[in-house]
Amino acid sequence: MKHRDFRSLLWLMVVSVWLAACAMPATPTPTMPPLPTATPPPTATPLPRGGTLTLRISVGLTSLRPWQPRSRDEELLIGLIYSGLMRLDADLWPVPDLAERLDIDADGRLLTFTLRPDLRWHDGQPLTAADVLFTLEALRSLPETSTALLADLRYIATASAPDERTVVIELRSRYAPMLSLLAVPILPRHLFAGRDLSQINFLEQPVGSGPFRLIEQQPNATLVLERFEQYHHGAPLLDRVVLAVVPEVNLAQSALRDGRLQVAELPWGSQNALADVATLRSGSIPENGVYFLAFNLRPGRPFADVRLRQALATAIDLPRLVETATKGAGIPVGNGALPGSWADLTPPVTAGDLPAARAILDAAGWTLPPGATIRQREGVPLIARLYVRNDDERRLVAARRIAEIAASIGIQIEVEPADFATVILARYVEPYDFDLLLGSWINGAGDPAFSDTMFYDPDDFALFHSSQLAQGPGDTRATRNFVGFNDPVYDEQALIARQLYGREERRSAIAQTQARLASELPYLYLWVDRAAVVLDARLRTLDGPIDLSTPRYLWNIERWYFQP
Repeated sequence: MKHRDFRSLLWLMVVSVWLAACAMPATPTPTMPPLPTATPPPTATPLPRGGTLTLRISVGLTSLRPWQPRSRDEELLIGLIYSGLMRLDADLWPVPDLAERLDIDADGRLLTFTLRPDLRWHDGQPLTAADVLFTLEALRSLPETSTALLADLRYIATASAPDERTVVIELRSRYAPMLSLLAVPILPRHLFAGRDLSQINFLEQPVGSGPFRLIEQQPNATLVLERFEQYHHGAPLLDRVVLAVVPEVNLAQSALRDGRLQVAELPWGSQNALADVATLRSGSIPENGVYFLAFNLRPGRPFADVRLRQALATAIDLPRLVETATKGAGIPVGNGALPGSWADLTPPVTAGDLPAARAILDAAGWTLPPGATIRQREGVPLIARLYVRNDDERRLVAARRIAEIAASIGIQIEVEPADFATVILARYVEPYDFDLLLGSWINGAGDPAFSDTMFYDPDDFALFHSSQLAQGPGDTRATRNFVGFNDPVYDEQALIARQLYGREERRSAIAQTQARLASELPYLYLWVDRAAVVLDARLRTLDGPIDLSTPRYLWNIERWYFQP
């Protein structure tokens, strides 16, 4: 989890006073049932409208780029204010948002979006296809740098608007992740045309088309949003959402306990202090980043032999390893997909099997000479070096435990703690001088330093496809296949998986890529970090309980209400 600086005592007193002043959510007024008649007419059940939801953010927000969330706080705010052509649901699958319909031609390169009728901006102006074109063109004109979203928008060859409600996007090639990328917030052309988006602070003109509109800002204290009556999915049931800056975890716990906060994300484990509060529910939401043990697959490296990789993976009791290293904050994973998402398809991870691991090594010709503790083959001892950054205690614990398990099956792994900037980072590029590396990836698309889920897609082409191998000194691309994985079977499967648009057909294709990676093991995936989310148990949606297992739990907030 990320550590935050504490605020001053004076600031905490200010926040406490503000929280105490927050109004409790309104209770819907029951209606008198109609008097019975000979033929009772049908009556609609009144919707449970009203109330203010107060949601914790950890720091004050001073600037905003809707396409580039730099923190979870910004991501939450963007989701409340803005809309895209698409949005991601609770499973992180892209579904139409501003669009009411999407048609894809047989070639898979022509995407035709039909916008919903009578779309409006928060300032009352009409939202049309011209706003969509403006946004896409403006974002595609920004420097790519290392932002995955801006880079992948280059897959768009042309975009046009035959009329006010139709947007036609032609892709350079079939590219299924584009549907998630088109959850990018659409921006109002009438306010920002002719301006450099990178120079605009959108908190100064926070006009979107999302379920709530920003009406008040108190620096380092609160952001107040009110219901947008003309929201295209229907006016939200809640009156207001207040984002309250509450840096200290203990203050947030206190505010949840007495009802001054209704929703808060907390560091994992801190929710346990609220287990006795019957009016609260808690859940676990995964972060969009993964920790892994990478194997150098190049000739001459010990783990170039897939049987050695399989033996080590078989020996490791992954749930126990992750519990030991992360003290419960990590979720053991068997692939790179976000746990609980539509693309999380491989079977649950299992406990280690030392006899089976030893049998794999025996079959591979790595045997233990009499009295020896390290296996040999043709007189060469089975010794490898594992690099791990020295400033992360959890990684160090995991690396040392992996070395202990390896020793129990006759593999000697020497753990090398090292500085990330001066030593570890150099292992990700030529000459790739490592045997094993315990690393991590942040998978966010909006900003390279934050693991957003606004544009989530499970595509792992960049990590493992052979085209992403560095091709020598003249190759200036930022390639990420640093392990040297070159597998024609995976290459074909990965190309197919990123070209299929239907949910079930794409799930099936991704299941094949995940199974191939689990067999060939360029990585042994370890864990994904998680946070706790705690909310008032009276909060529900028209569809039932709020799903507290997904980072996209706010995706349908327009349907949230307080149950009396």
